[in-house]
Amino acid sequence: MRPADALENAALADDPERAAGAFADDALLAYWNGTGEETAPRTLAHGRDAIRAALSSALGRGRPEILVSLDDGASGLLEGRLVGEAGDPLATFAASLQLDGAGSITRCLLFRTPFVEPSPTWGAESDASPADARAALDTYFEHLEHGRFEAAANCFSEDCLYSHPPYAPGAGRAEFRGRAELLAGFVRRGNRPYEHALAVTLQRGQECMLEGTATGTALGGSFVSSLSLDGEGLIRRYAAFYCEPPVPRR
Repeated sequence: MRPADALENAALADDPERAAGAFADDALLAYWNGTGEETAPRTLAHGRDAIRAALSSALGRGRPEILVSLDDGASGLLEGRLVGEAGDPLATFAASLQLDGAGSITRCLLFRTPFVEPSPTWGAESDASPADARAALDTYFEHLEHGRFEAAANCFSEDCLYSHPPYAPGAGRAEFRGRAELLAGFVRRGNRPYEHALAVTLQRGQECMLEGTATGTALGGSFVSSLSLDGEGLIRRYAAFYCEPPVPRR
């Protein structure tokens, strides 16, 4: 079973048995229960029985639609949206999955945020990669971690969309459109002592997703990022999802 198929099965909260059947007996589901900040500690459901009971609240209101999904058989990363009865977008979700040899989910780290505009590159028919997304990410993180904000912004296209978890408690998501606005946002935010370590990075064509950990705060955290490259290999859309403390991989 592909990771996207496993999560789609798990999202069928109106069919708990089929949904729970996507998970291994000793699986872990780590999700936001909707209380407090979107970066709040994940609620942990251990084992298939606990996951069965948690699934109805793990994704929240709306029908899930997976919009981009990448996997290598053992790990899967995906982003999608929750839609209402009229097809209106209600929220964005992202997930990092680990699967066993039988295709069952052994760990699912799940995020839910206000709706983030989809990438115009999604649905492209070509799998040709304009650049190595991991190299672009490493360059971006290196510049950002050292306060070289203009160089960090230059990793993005002129028409980029950048969506980041709130920079302060009670604030909304930080969203910037265009490189100039992004640079101004980096400068306002200022230098922060975060360091990023990537656990898994998957790319297909212009699309890339990753999971990693961030250190530099008292708790540290786990994050998933979804990015799309333009034809020149610059980052056109970047959406980040984060929680504290980190949820260890298996």
